[in-house]
Amino acid sequence: MASLFRMSVTRYVDEAGKRVAKATPGAQAVREKSRKWYGEFRDASGRMHRVPLATDKTAARAMLAELVRQAERDFAGLVDPCEAHAKRPLAEHLGDYEQHLKAKGASAKHVKQTVGRIRRLCDKCGFSRITLVDETKVERWLSQQRDTSQRFSAQTSNFYLDAIKSFCNWLVRRNRLPRNPLAELKRINVDADRRHDRRSLSEDEFRRLVAEAEIGPTIEGLSGPDRAMLYVLAAWTGYRRGELASLTLASCHLDEPAPKISVAAGYSKRRRHDEIPLHPYVVARLQSWIDNRNFKQGEPLFHLHSAKGHFRKTAKMMRHDLSQARMRWLTEAVSSDERSKRERSDFLLYQDEQGLFADFHANRHTFISNLGRAGVSLTLAQKLARHSDPRLTANRYTHLELADHAAAIASLNPPPGSGAIVGCTVEVPVEAEDLVAGPVAGTDDVLCHQPTLNDSSKGLRDSNTDSHKRMPQGTFDAQCPSVSPCDLLRLAGFEPATCGLGNRCSIP
Repeated sequence: MASLFRMSVTRYVDEAGKRVAKATPGAQAVREKSRKWYGEFRDASGRMHRVPLATDKTAARAMLAELVRQAERDFAGLVDPCEAHAKRPLAEHLGDYEQHLKAKGASAKHVKQTVGRIRRLCDKCGFSRITLVDETKVERWLSQQRDTSQRFSAQTSNFYLDAIKSFCNWLVRRNRLPRNPLAELKRINVDADRRHDRRSLSEDEFRRLVAEAEIGPTIEGLSGPDRAMLYVLAAWTGYRRGELASLTLASCHLDEPAPKISVAAGYSKRRRHDEIPLHPYVVARLQSWIDNRNFKQGEPLFHLHSAKGHFRKTAKMMRHDLSQARMRWLTEAVSSDERSKRERSDFLLYQDEQGLFADFHANRHTFISNLGRAGVSLTLAQKLARHSDPRLTANRYTHLELADHAAAIASLNPPPGSGAIVGCTVEVPVEAEDLVAGPVAGTDDVLCHQPTLNDSSKGLRDSNTDSHKRMPQGTFDAQCPSVSPCDLLRLAGFEPATCGLGNRCSIP
């Protein structure tokens, strides 16, 4: 049986009845009931427990009933594993999760970054127990950080959310939480708040960058020729900084029928053994560069780690070489007007007019963008980029400029009946000379004006034959009244044009 009671306690008061310390002269001992209610009950093993409850009797009775219910469930073998874990500090669970990430094979950087984000978020939100993790508090804190911190972008916010949600999912799988309290929180749109987007370098920009690095001084521990080789490998393999830092002579397979360069699974971002074929030019340049150096067995090709083990500032290298290349480009201007025009351009700038950066990771963007310019299919480009989602390859890493779009449109064949519209001057290639006039879709008439196609340097030329009458642009043959402007545009394979009101119709 459980019992609820208030304990008798001895307090000391002075002559005025005010509570004082026991050693106070003239203090008198007074017996009175405690303000807090206590409860006694037996646990599943039969041991008697006395616990303090609450000052309110109703609340104390409810708390005691819960303790008794739990003891009875334990005695019946109905143990909820989540209840035991709910009493442990959150830091203990986070330590177990850190060991889980290490055992899973995650890199040391990923483990440190993930656990650090979770710890910071929980500390700022006041989560000392896993049962206190609250969706509203997490959402509010992330929103405050995005509004107040310049470096806390939408992408960073998503990284924090992904980390804490992964931690909660692990707690659910390990029967430490009954459900994920953050399951309904969604990632926010990063396109509306980009802080450090990269761009791809044009062919001329990259050529000048490599040429300037070749003759440049040592920066961040890398000589100019070493930086030039590093840029070429980054832009022709798409390997990231950490992956390039792991390359040794054993990674280079230059004598095979299909030369390639490989990265061990422990250094790859996706934790897999990766191999990228090499361009013949890159093979020749890399072999020549290796022959001029005396690499030891197991020595990295590029010393991208400092003495303390930190990555060197590759963005600093790019910024310096781009700046020097731009200065050289500006001095090549033959006139003051051209110089002014070049100074207004964002050619070779570290950050262009659109706010896009040309840091070291931009070389990976250049690699993937060049695949798109070369007409490589999205599926193959995704595999070469080693992305799990083709949308990432197409939307984030493929940078095709307006000139690329215009070239793609110009490469298309002309539409059917390109030369049949009166008043339009269209340059048609020679291969289209076999195009002949035919009936207009939906009528029994023949086009009264069908231009004769000549070579592209002369464009379209009207014929003076009986069947093809020369007419001024913007007019129709009066001898063919049955052919209306809409009929002329009603070509096979296309929806018919509609002639609306005079002030809205685009047809003369």
